[in-house]
Amino acid sequence: MAEQEQTPQRRPGGRSARIQQAVFAAVLEEVVAQGYAKATLGAVAERSGVHRTTIYRRWSDLDTLLVEALRDRSGHPVVPRDTGALASDLAAYAQDIVEVLAADTGRIISAVLGSEAARLDGVRGILGEVLTTRRPLSSEIVRRAVARGEAPRGTVDVEVIDHLVAPLYFRLLLTGEPLDTDVARRCAAATTAAVRAGIFVREPGPASGSPSGR
Repeated sequence: MAEQEQTPQRRPGGRSARIQQAVFAAVLEEVVAQGYAKATLGAVAERSGVHRTTIYRRWSDLDTLLVEALRDRSGHPVVPRDTGALASDLAAYAQDIVEVLAADTGRIISAVLGSEAARLDGVRGILGEVLTTRRPLSSEIVRRAVARGEAPRGTVDVEVIDHLVAPLYFRLLLTGEPLDTDVARRCAAATTAAVRAGIFVREPGPASGSPSGR
């Protein structure tokens, strides 16, 4: 790993970039359509229209390709909107998450996490990276609310966001129930009420806004 980090990585451009994106899209489509266990590099080549020798030359196996494609896909976070109020901030964020999960990204997440692919070190690493980067980003909603006096001091921001989005992922990964505007609205309303009731307050206040304050 250390040697890889020391080696400069050039971002492909032009035709190389188009090939990479076509192959990335194809491997994710293949895993969704056929399942991880049945996906092959040959099938990815056929789906992408890229010659299989080109794919074999750039990616040694399906797992390596899948991890790279997932990492590329995960580089586009949902950025929380600042609507000026806690309730509408949470509602907007929940709605944005629903729109992502109800589309291709949700199907990809289900196909990967519901298969043996979830055990791959690379996939587990991406999940860790997503949590590390997304939580501080989304937790800004709560920090703004505390600053405005809408949420009690000592409210643990990551717990609020976890409470907001957990039912959405529960539906995606376990129950298969609809992900729509109504469920986003209800999750946001329940979370807003819990915040205002002080459910997520941990003492001491100044230290409780970070994951380490749990």
